[in-house]
Amino acid sequence: MRTSCNGCRVLRKACNETCAIRPCLHWIKNPESQARATLFLAKFYGRAGLLNLLAAAPENMRPGVFRSLLYEACGRVVNPVHGSAGLLTGGSWQLCHEAVEAVLSGAPIKQLGGQLAEAVKIGEELSRVEEDGGSSVASMDSSHLSQTEPVEEDEVGLELSLGLEPPANRSQPDDTCRLGLRL
Repeated sequence: MRTSCNGCRVLRKACNETCAIRPCLHWIKNPESQARATLFLAKFYGRAGLLNLLAAAPENMRPGVFRSLLYEACGRVVNPVHGSAGLLTGGSWQLCHEAVEAVLSGAPIKQLGGQLAEAVKIGEELSRVEEDGGSSVASMDSSHLSQTEPVEEDEVGLELSLGLEPPANRSQPDDTCRLGLRL
């Protein structure tokens, strides 16, 4: 008889030959770290949610899914709004990696706060400006990043009606039902 894997042991689940967790833990060398990672993910996604996510993946991809879930969960703890993707695009991936290492070692995870959160926000906005291809100009002062208005401005009218009269029958739109939006 085979003993339970560290993941099933910490989840108090019966472990068998078709265990979804066992192959996911091979990349983590320390048995205590395997248990901590599994328990952290079970608390974050829920026990049933974690097992369902792993079971839905093909067997050869389960270790990658487990690792990806661990990085995303740690990224959400560090940066609750944008998660690991926000840390990656903001140039702060090391914070996510440090959070994973903290989970594996049993240390508390450091959350973003104050100036560090502002620095990640600035990095994310810079990434967005670069993705735009320079269509909007960005200017940065010492405290934050702001995008300047585009050179050309168009006014777009949004007509709201109660459906009493089709818009095609009106000669002039009623100003009380019109919202002006600037692009």
